[in-house]
Amino acid sequence: MLKKISSFFLLFILIFSLSSCSGRAQLLFLNWGEYIDEELLTVFENKYNCDVVMDLGDSNEIFYSKLRAGTTVYDVMCPSDYMVEKMYRNDMLLKIDFDKYNLEAYKTQEFIAPVKAIFDEMHENTKDVDKDGKTIYDYAMPYLCGTWGIMYSTNVLGLEDAVKNNDNSWSILFDRTKSPSGTKIAMYDSSIHAYFAACKYLENEGYDFNTHEELASSKLNQIKDLVRTMNFDAWGTDNIKKDIVAGNIDVGFMWTGDFLYYYCENAADRVIEIFQNNDATIEELIDVTDELLKPNGIYKKNSREYKIGFDLYIPDDTIAFSDNLVIPKDSSNPELAHKFIDFMISNSVIVDDVEYNPAFSNTYYVDYNAPYVKVYDDLVNLKYSDIDSKTIMSFTKEDEELFKEELNNGLFVSETTLYSQIYDYATSISFTKYYDKNTVKGSILASFPRTYINNINTTFNNARA
Repeated sequence: MLKKISSFFLLFILIFSLSSCSGRAQLLFLNWGEYIDEELLTVFENKYNCDVVMDLGDSNEIFYSKLRAGTTVYDVMCPSDYMVEKMYRNDMLLKIDFDKYNLEAYKTQEFIAPVKAIFDEMHENTKDVDKDGKTIYDYAMPYLCGTWGIMYSTNVLGLEDAVKNNDNSWSILFDRTKSPSGTKIAMYDSSIHAYFAACKYLENEGYDFNTHEELASSKLNQIKDLVRTMNFDAWGTDNIKKDIVAGNIDVGFMWTGDFLYYYCENAADRVIEIFQNNDATIEELIDVTDELLKPNGIYKKNSREYKIGFDLYIPDDTIAFSDNLVIPKDSSNPELAHKFIDFMISNSVIVDDVEYNPAFSNTYYVDYNAPYVKVYDDLVNLKYSDIDSKTIMSFTKEDEELFKEELNNGLFVSETTLYSQIYDYATSISFTKYYDKNTVKGSILASFPRTYINNINTTFNNARA
C-alpha cells in the first residue's frame, strides 16, 4: 500500500521517540501510512511495558533499501509478497518461531484461499533457496491482503459496459476507442503496477508478454508507445478515488481497499441523506441500503434519485497481494518482535480487563481484506444483529429517537450510532461482493532485480515525458 508523508517529519518523530523513551524496551516498526489502528500500538505498549516507534515507507523498494542500508535497525516490517521473496532470497529475514516464545495466536488462524495461493506462489518462486527444512512460509505472517481493480463512475453512460469488456478487461485503461467519448482515465503513479497492467493488456491482445519475465528493450518500447499514445488524463495515488467520487476523473486503476472505504462511506452517506429527506422510514433503511449496493443501484422516491455514483471491477488476471509482517535478521529485540506479530494477528487479547481483537480492528480500520478465515467471517457477519440466528440488522423507532438525540447533543451525522450501523452493514455486504475467501484472483508482482526495475521506471518516465 502506498501512502506518502514527509520524510523529514518522520525522521523527527523517530529521533524524538528514540531519545525520549529510555528505560523501556523499544520496538521499531516500519509500516505503510494509514495502515493500522493506532490505538492498538498503545494497547501493545501497555501489555508489554514497551514503546513502539512506527516509521513509514511509501514503497516496497523503500522498505528494501532501508533494510539493506541498516541505518535504522527495524524489529518488524510490513513488505508485500514480492519484496518478502527478495528479502528471503537475500537472507535478510529471521525465521518466525512463535513456539520459542510460547505464543499461540498463529495457531488459531487459517488462511483464506487467496492468501494461501499467494504464499504457495511465493514458495514456488523461492524454493531453490530453501534449506534446513525452512521455507518462505517460516519467514512471514500475512497482515492484510487484497487485489487491484478498476474504479469507475456509474454516472457516465455506457462506461460500465466498457469497463467490463469480456474480450480484454484491461482495454479501458489502454484503448480510448473502447470507452465513451470524453472519458477521463487515470493511471496509478507506480511504474511497477502500471507495467503489470500494460503487460496484461498486451497479453490479452495476443502479444507475447509476461508479467513475470524481463522483457527485451523492444517490448519495453512497445509499452512506452502504448502509454504515450494513451496519454492518461492523470497520474495519481490516493487522489484518484477522490477525483472519481468528485466527478473529475471517470476511470482509475487502484487498490480494492482504497475504493472500498469510500464505497461504504458513500453508501452510509446516501442512506442517511435519504432518511433525513423523509424519503424512507427508519424501518426501510436496510432495504434502501441493499438497493444502493446493487450493480447500478439507484433508489428513487418523491422525484429524487439517489446512487453511490461509482463502482469497481476486478479482472480475473489482476494483481493480487499480501502485505506481511516480517522480522529483519538484525532485529535488536526479536522476542518483542514475535510478541508484536502475535498480537497483531490475534483474535482476542485481554489488556487491563478489556478485550481487543487486533486482527479484526486493523482490517476494519483499513478496509483491505482479512487474510484469515475467522476475521473475514467476522466482517461479513457485521450485517447480523444476532449471528447465531442469522438475524439481519434492522432499525426501529427507538433507533430513530437515539439518532435525533445524538444530533441534538452535537454529534456529527457520521458520529452517530445509526450511521455506524449502516456503515457496518455496507461493509459486510461489500466484503462479500468484492472479496471472497474462497475465490483466487490474479497473481503477485514479480521480484525483479534492481536493474530491471530501473528499466521499467525509465520506460514510464520517457512515456510520460
